[in-house]
Amino acid sequence: MVFNRSLLARAALGPAAGAVLIVFMASGAIPAYQMYSVGLAAVYTIVILSVGLLAGWSGIWSVGHPAFFAIGAYFAAYGSGHGWTLETVVLGAVVAGAALGAFLGYAGARFSVLYIALLTLAFTTVTLELINRWSGVTGGDQGVPVVQLRSALGLGTLAGGGTETQYLAVGAAAVVLALAVPAASSGLRMRLVAAKSHPLAARTIGIAPEAQSALSFAVSGACTCFAGVLLGLLTGFVSPDPFSLTFGISLIAACVLGGVGTIVGAVAGGVYLTWNPSLSSAVGLPQPVVQGLVLIAVLLFLPGGVVPFLGGLTDRVRRRWNAQRTSPSEELTDPMPPPTPSETVGDGPELLRLEHVSVSYGGLKALEDASLTLRRNEILAVIGPNGAGKTTLLNVLSGLTGNGRVSGTADFAGQPLLGARATARRRLGIGRTFQHAEVFSELTVAENVLCTRRRITAGHRADVTRLLRSVGLAEVAERRPKELPFGLQKRLDLARAMAERPELLILDEPFGGLDAGERALLARHIRRLHADGTAVVIIDHVLDDLFAVAHRVLAFDFGRTIGEGTPDTVLKDPKVRSSYLGTVGARTRPPEHVGGRSVIRLRGVGHTYGGVVALRDVDLDVRQGAVLGIAGANGAGKSTLAGILHGSLEPARGERESGGVVRTGLAPEGRALFRTLSLRENLEVAAYAAGISGGALRERLEETVEWLPARLRDRMSASAAGLSGGEQQMLAIARALIGAPDVLIVDEPALGLAPALVDEVYDRLAGLAHEGLTVVLLEQLLSRALSVCHEVVVLHEGVVAAQGRPGDPEFAALAEAAYFGGDLGAAPTAAGNARTSPVN
Repeated sequence: MVFNRSLLARAALGPAAGAVLIVFMASGAIPAYQMYSVGLAAVYTIVILSVGLLAGWSGIWSVGHPAFFAIGAYFAAYGSGHGWTLETVVLGAVVAGAALGAFLGYAGARFSVLYIALLTLAFTTVTLELINRWSGVTGGDQGVPVVQLRSALGLGTLAGGGTETQYLAVGAAAVVLALAVPAASSGLRMRLVAAKSHPLAARTIGIAPEAQSALSFAVSGACTCFAGVLLGLLTGFVSPDPFSLTFGISLIAACVLGGVGTIVGAVAGGVYLTWNPSLSSAVGLPQPVVQGLVLIAVLLFLPGGVVPFLGGLTDRVRRRWNAQRTSPSEELTDPMPPPTPSETVGDGPELLRLEHVSVSYGGLKALEDASLTLRRNEILAVIGPNGAGKTTLLNVLSGLTGNGRVSGTADFAGQPLLGARATARRRLGIGRTFQHAEVFSELTVAENVLCTRRRITAGHRADVTRLLRSVGLAEVAERRPKELPFGLQKRLDLARAMAERPELLILDEPFGGLDAGERALLARHIRRLHADGTAVVIIDHVLDDLFAVAHRVLAFDFGRTIGEGTPDTVLKDPKVRSSYLGTVGARTRPPEHVGGRSVIRLRGVGHTYGGVVALRDVDLDVRQGAVLGIAGANGAGKSTLAGILHGSLEPARGERESGGVVRTGLAPEGRALFRTLSLRENLEVAAYAAGISGGALRERLEETVEWLPARLRDRMSASAAGLSGGEQQMLAIARALIGAPDVLIVDEPALGLAPALVDEVYDRLAGLAHEGLTVVLLEQLLSRALSVCHEVVVLHEGVVAAQGRPGDPEFAALAEAAYFGGDLGAAPTAAGNARTSPVN
């Protein structure tokens, strides 16, 4: 942490306020009967601060702090009866609280918030039971006095319940508040918040969430035990009554009232908790009722707490007086453009080698016998259709395979890689970005990068400033990621991965969701990284931008390596082309079709997700009785278009029109079945959602069940989770059919299925088309769409890049060129540079 004048001044506010308060107490300005309440408020402030910072920084809500509070108080009682010094009592209580807190934090890190709360609840229950039963030490329910504690450091002898203990409580609270101020600006707080905000991303920068939870709970437990010692001295008597579970709930309520995770909020919470009995007496209501009413009011009108609300008002007033902020730069400074990859790469030393690496999840093999080499100062692109195993490969490199079983060997810079924990990969020199810019939302832009350091120095802050300036984020360094557009969030993800200058940078779909200008900026920066000596492994579906920066391309499909080459040759490999486009089969053919009226019409439709453009200016007609195919690579916008056609997603721009009342049914990508429900229950839920019940429900169930194959009709009471992938897909289609739709929309029906099951699914869809049902198929494999559809639309980066009929002899070449984004993937027979073919 870096101590500057501003930080020291803010840290000094606590001791200064404490000193002034002690002077007032000593001068008699505060009545004697109120001095005890002031001391008690100081003690409560320490407890609420420890509870609030644990929740705000680590995301752990604890109802176990009454137990820590009790442990500290009974340490004071036991020590006073056995001649211990004050320092011995404090040290013993703090060590006990830290040890127990570390255990609870580490054990609870594997659970959800609810189960951590239950764990701490059990801890309090057990502790209170021990207090009641261990009467020889605790006095049982009769309690035990705190007589006096002598200080070994010359602070005199403190009598339990004496005036000096009130001064001590105020002084101790002032010191704790002073220590909390620099802690709030330290790397410790940043790493705790990072582990809470996004545990998976935190692991990639060397942060172990379990260790952070243990550390934060240890510090919180130690502080609360210290406050318990002060409570014992302040009251002069310790009994189990003040440490009930009700008190634990009161602590949480006080934290919420003041503002979770705020230092001044802890003071407000301590004051409220102390004077709540007086407030209850004044209004003539029981304390729990008053506390509940106050908490409800805060949650409804000031959900962030009183102190954050007042702070927000102050910030808004200050911003009105400040000049309007300039918008963040959209340009990267580039005084000397780096050389192109082909001019700088050569036969350099080997950095990474994977041999026969496989990853399986139960019976599913996500990666099978993968091998690759990467040289220093090389950019390797990994391509393949959705589900090919690309992300699994990146997870192997970054150690994020979860419960997957990994086999094979991997060496990085001469060291074994597979045995290293994910948190250790960062220290080895591996950095990673994520497809959706997984940033730490509760940290500022600068803190997102600073948290990669355990200890932050002035030099580290200067390095981060230079790094943010290089990626165009210096002007927004103090803003939160949620305030930034998606493109700047992508830059932040890249900057965090670049911190500490990794030898290997792993980029997961960095071009996804960016416009052309942002992709060009990113490509320039990747070239700059390469020129600085960083090796890069990158996957993406935007092939033209990907190939513009890569030296070598590795192609995957079904978890296997199927091809390798340079960017200008790899797509000429028939295996690689067919992995994207598929192979045309004549088994399933659509019925003869005469163009009908448009049942759904889209005009100028566009859609975005948080600044990410998914669709732009789409014009489309779904004709009655037709089988319409919408083909495109992963990320082209197919699923967004499916939602808009279905009507479950409202377009951000443009219009969706239908010819009268048109019922639609959607079988979404990935099936989205209710896995714990039976097959029949899955169908019934969909029927209820469509407003079908009673006799109509029984009729629709009978008709829909008849559509399913016999092996499913005989297992209608079985759980959906027990079905194979193909069987789940047919159940998902049946669920979409039960509402008797006029238009059936099926998103990626072949995803993850074996070829024989794919044929079975498509045969059944063809049967529905022959019966006259209008079908929209969203398909990743272009050749399959060409073989089973009357009309085909090719999406590329959210735009209709080609549209035509499969019977047109030139359309296949045009569609293939559009699929890959232009001439990059065009077959030699493609006619010129034409991109679209209208459907008449």
